[in-house]
Amino acid sequence: MPGSVNVFFAIQTMIKFDDIDISILTDLQEDGRMTNVQLAKNAGISAPPCLRRLKAMERNGIITGYHAEINASAFGYGFRAICIINLDSQNSVDVLEFVDNIVKLKNVRYCFATPGNSDFILDIVARSLEDYEDIIQKKIQKDRNIKCVRTFILMKKYKGEYGIPIEQIPS
Repeated sequence: MPGSVNVFFAIQTMIKFDDIDISILTDLQEDGRMTNVQLAKNAGISAPPCLRRLKAMERNGIITGYHAEINASAFGYGFRAICIINLDSQNSVDVLEFVDNIVKLKNVRYCFATPGNSDFILDIVARSLEDYEDIIQKKIQKDRNIKCVRTFILMKKYKGEYGIPIEQIPS
């Protein structure tokens, strides 16, 4: 049906984590460079079983990466915006073409598909407002399928926590 979007939600099996797993994940989320020895000490176990748990969580896709948080302004990226995109067509070929173009843009740091009134939300870094306008006009709006672009300029960050709140889910 033209103008409609099929949304598929993956149902994932809940994995049971014990207090040791919770401790390891909480510590890593706060400091991804924490040593295995320190993780083990904080969790109350020795280093070898801690490393086995850590590697198992990596293998099972619980831990998906380790990243450094970098001050964007130190590299001249003093401008950040959230960009809301609406497409003319939600035909899968058109949507995939849009996504293929967006994922190639280095200034687009996040791209989320959304249901409802918007099709995509982009998080974009730029050196200035003029740089942002260039990105939008020359790289994003060149897509023939763009219907509407709305921008929310981010000014001052009051909170910036990465990851998720980690806690044991009651049985």
